[in-house]
Amino acid sequence: MLDIYLDVAVGGRVMAHLLDPPGLGVRYESREAMARGLPADLAAHLDWLRRHGQTVSEEPVAYRLAAEGAIGGNFESGDDVGFYRPDAQPVTAGETQDYLRIAGYAHDDLLALVGDLDDAALDWVRDDRTRPIRGILRHVAGAELWYMTRIIDDPGVAGVPEVIAAADARCDATEDMRERVRIVWRAFQQWARSLTPAQRERVVVPTWYAHAEYAERWTARKVLRRCIEHCREHTRSIERLLEDCRSRAPGGSVPPRPERF
Repeated sequence: MLDIYLDVAVGGRVMAHLLDPPGLGVRYESREAMARGLPADLAAHLDWLRRHGQTVSEEPVAYRLAAEGAIGGNFESGDDVGFYRPDAQPVTAGETQDYLRIAGYAHDDLLALVGDLDDAALDWVRDDRTRPIRGILRHVAGAELWYMTRIIDDPGVAGVPEVIAAADARCDATEDMRERVRIVWRAFQQWARSLTPAQRERVVVPTWYAHAEYAERWTARKVLRRCIEHCREHTRSIERLLEDCRSRAPGGSVPPRPERF
């Protein structure tokens, strides 16, 4: 039985998180939509882990709602994401390596998906509400830089840790969004492996680089699982964009469909 933790927005949208095994955070327009879509999304996540060599139960997918909480915002960039009992557990050095291994699968898949795209594909949009793939990659890199700042001391007092500041500077030096993702992912791994025992167990409510009205709690464990969830979420959104692009522009410059991740 898989435990699902549910973020609930004021407008009725929900986001379901599977914390163990980590990596699945999926938004739905309603609870009814979640009931229809979550079983298949869970099965796909477990299958993805198996294809990457993770040992995952072969039992039929079944889940229960372990906890739910109201969140600020509506699951847009920078909005609140829930904090649950497992997030409060100090993460060990060994568990950190486990999270990073799964996050590595996610980043490898993302970069393989976009590696051969030309400028036309990177900038294609479905409509005026769609973020192009180039913009999605910028967002992924920026979010992972931001995740690292969730459990540091106030940078206005203590300054920004060198590993984060250096990665930010290297990102500013390139307009290649794929390279930005690579830069930040390398820095994220270095940062995560360097966390002290005290940093791995602290609970922080950062007011810096965040919406002032949200009091969101963060721990190293939450940072690590959100890194995977977010990368996987946007890999799926890029897959959908590429499918639409191919269907609307047959014979165009978008590369052939890769094996599904």
